Amino acid sequence: MHAQIAFNRPVSSTYRHLGVAAPGFSRALSPGQFVMVRPPLVVDPLLPRAFSIYRISQGEEGAPIVEILYKVLGKGTQYLAQMDPGQAVEILGPLGNRFTVPETVETAVLVAGGIGVPPIAALAMEIVKGQRRLEVFLGGKTADDILCAEDFEGVGATLHITTEDGSKGTRGVITDLLDSFLLGSRLSALHIFTCGPPGMLAAVSRVAEGRGVPCQTSVEANMACGFGACMGCAIEVRSSGPGPAYKLVCKDGPVFDSRDLVWR
Repeated sequence: MHAQIAFNRPVSSTYRHLGVAAPGFSRALSPGQFVMVRPPLVVDPLLPRAFSIYRISQGEEGAPIVEILYKVLGKGTQYLAQMDPGQAVEILGPLGNRFTVPETVETAVLVAGGIGVPPIAALAMEIVKGQRRLEVFLGGKTADDILCAEDFEGVGATLHITTEDGSKGTRGVITDLLDSFLLGSRLSALHIFTCGPPGMLAAVSRVAEGRGVPCQTSVEANMACGFGACMGCAIEVRSSGPGPAYKLVCKDGPVFDSRDLVWR
């Protein structure tokens, strides 16, 4: 789908907030879904980049604006960071599955780190409509990695923050606070929803399984197509047979039951 940049502004020294005006894009946001974004007529980098959808807003001319938060890291995001409002961009989506909130859940425990925060923020906006309790755990290496805190506070969530360097919140890693919370909690019908770096997801999954709490995990992966054609985003899942089994993050995910994944 051909679209154009509505805004592309910094939110910190390494993260940016991108808005893409995309006529015809679905206005219904399903938390956990993603889009593939690529500047047109660019050969280096050639492949598009996958970004979680943060939210869908409406532009001045009525076209849906797909909002994304991204971290400037490699060549693709460095190129994207230099683009200005009005420039053309190609966007494909929405793609993938979504988080699902069982009716029995009374307390949603949201755990995210870095660029994994946007889909969790989108989920919080949906969960709060059901008047469930929200406990949000945000972690990062520095304060720069703590995103969307105002969004969570705005919906009345209880916020827990850790940074590895102690520049914001409690010094440490987010699973330390999460495990202590689950151990001492008397809340019923808990369910964990998480997105972030692979190491964090593996640690959250182990904490959840150890405490007997269901956990849905949104997995990040490098993708070339976004819809299962290239087979480049395969991840190992628990197998019922003698050999290993795999699923595709783009087609079967990105959201999985954490107990179905093989963590290394």
